[in-house]
Amino acid sequence: MAEAAPSVLLAVEQLRRRVPGGIGNYARGLLSGLQRCADQGEGVELTLLASRPSGRTPDPLAAYGRPLVTSALPGPLMTRAWDHSVLRAPEGFAVVHSVSLAAPMLRRRSRSRLAVTVHDLAWRRHPEATTARGRRWHEAALCRVRDCGAHLVAPSLLVAADLVALGVDEHRITVVRGGTDHLVPPDADATTALLERVGVHGDYLLTVGTLEPRKNLVRLVRAFSRARARLPEPWPLVIVGPTGWGRAARPPETRGVVFTGSVADAVLSGLYGRARAFAYVPLTEGYGLPPLEAMSSGAPSVVSTEVPSVHDLGENDPPPARIVDPLDIGDMAAGLVDVLTDETLRGDLAARGSSFASARTWQAAAGEHVRLWRQLA
Repeated sequence: MAEAAPSVLLAVEQLRRRVPGGIGNYARGLLSGLQRCADQGEGVELTLLASRPSGRTPDPLAAYGRPLVTSALPGPLMTRAWDHSVLRAPEGFAVVHSVSLAAPMLRRRSRSRLAVTVHDLAWRRHPEATTARGRRWHEAALCRVRDCGAHLVAPSLLVAADLVALGVDEHRITVVRGGTDHLVPPDADATTALLERVGVHGDYLLTVGTLEPRKNLVRLVRAFSRARARLPEPWPLVIVGPTGWGRAARPPETRGVVFTGSVADAVLSGLYGRARAFAYVPLTEGYGLPPLEAMSSGAPSVVSTEVPSVHDLGENDPPPARIVDPLDIGDMAAGLVDVLTDETLRGDLAARGSSFASARTWQAAAGEHVRLWRQLA
């Protein structure tokens, strides 16, 4: 007799945000992978949990075709109520899983099990790149899920090690790496139109990420300016991503640097596919989807040391990217020159990067979630 599918309540409040960010990409990728698992008979009884809809019709979360439990509160108030346990998780589910630290606690004597995905501890590794308010909230939220006995899902061995150092028993941690097969097909016409609008013709170096201090864009631009004089052609640096926070987060307008702001998913896919190279040099990441997205599109990449999607703790195989020190502008500049000009290196990184990225699928990630939920139920 087949094992009964456990009932799972998945808190996906991040998908209500105006800018869902990396956690939103994780949530969308996980939902797509869970659908593929269900199509092959490996699913769960999945219900989504989020705040009340904003009034848009239809509700965007309805597109996932899953039962939906909505709070009577708008997102910010619901999250605050979760923080203070004024509002707790609904009953009747074997497992309640939140895709971020914004997680509802269980009721006293609840029969449910709680799981929470912890994407990074960046506010501890680089407090100077986080707001004081952000540090306080993340620290309180992390301590709450640590102390309540929740099972924690980490996207990398790096994050898992940080959690163990914080006092979490390693048996309460499951490492699940994200996929890369969430990219939509490129829109060639829209990509061409964007590049023409910003004045980019021919090859370019690409970077993607929210404009905030942790993404280290100021140093990247300085490294690019130093490298550009050593390039055979004046290839520009195209920076894609929404404005985040911090006065110093957005680099100054510099010759050869082009800002596009946020772009549609199909345009982002097009930009990855046309880039001569990709650079991603944050101070730290818990995982880091953009370089995997770029590599899956064949772009040879320059990546900083703490991006575990590319090079995690304990991995001895040569990384599929040129690794650079995010605090050393000279090292970054040398890496950019190498990956933009060395054809042997470019071919090697493009081939190994594509193979590496294609092995990360959301169906595999979803399958690991399903196995965890079955163990917890």
